[in-house]
Amino acid sequence: MGVDFDKLRKEVIEKMQKGKSGDVGNELRKAFEKIEPSEYQNFGGIMKDAILVDPAMFSEKAYILFDKMMRARKADKLAEFERFFVQNFCKLPGEEFAAIFDGWVETGKSVIKGQVFVSNYRVIATGVQEAKAARVSGGGVFAFLSLVQLGSYMYNKSIMEQITKSITDSGFQMVNYGVLYPIKGGYEIEQEAKGFRAKQADRVNYKVDVPYLDKKGNQQVADIDVSIVVNIKDPDIQAKLDKIESIVRANAKPM
Repeated sequence: MGVDFDKLRKEVIEKMQKGKSGDVGNELRKAFEKIEPSEYQNFGGIMKDAILVDPAMFSEKAYILFDKMMRARKADKLAEFERFFVQNFCKLPGEEFAAIFDGWVETGKSVIKGQVFVSNYRVIATGVQEAKAARVSGGGVFAFLSLVQLGSYMYNKSIMEQITKSITDSGFQMVNYGVLYPIKGGYEIEQEAKGFRAKQADRVNYKVDVPYLDKKGNQQVADIDVSIVVNIKDPDIQAKLDKIESIVRANAKPM
């Protein structure tokens, strides 16, 4: 039996409005197992609407439940849907995704594995973050550490505001999905081969300043180390690394 999308939309929105985001994640999971690629548009529209009801709640509860279950059970299908969803529902005005690949993003000791999307404005990493502390240097270190967690809407919100402020008016509503990393103003950019006896470069490293508000509402800036890692088994790994590096350099901090 197929999915009744009108019923699903009604149930998901009602549960989001009532704060039952865990139930939303479960409803999306059950529906996703039944849908075909031709139905990604309908399913994606419902997910987008659920996110916009309460981005923080969706990100911190519903998304994590949905992602964990689907990545464990239907990883290939989830990857296919994510590529569709990010490009059709999350794109910013003027945004183009130049590199999409299996891999991960590391921020110090914080790692989120799944798919990575690199555009002319930002990096999006999807998946579930490993339970490791993130290494952050610069101003407001301890305040910022609590923000760098998968699904932390406070962290993503600071990134979203930084990006949208530079490309569109303040009324634009970004669809928050995955974990975001800025590239504008990056510095100390390099490719690196990391790992036991590694010879082939597998990542692009850079540092970037991230503004945020501390608990007292004061503007702070943290500089974070970012590593964008491409799966070493990718046959086009060097071409993708070169593309990523060129994008980061094009947005780099003026020397």
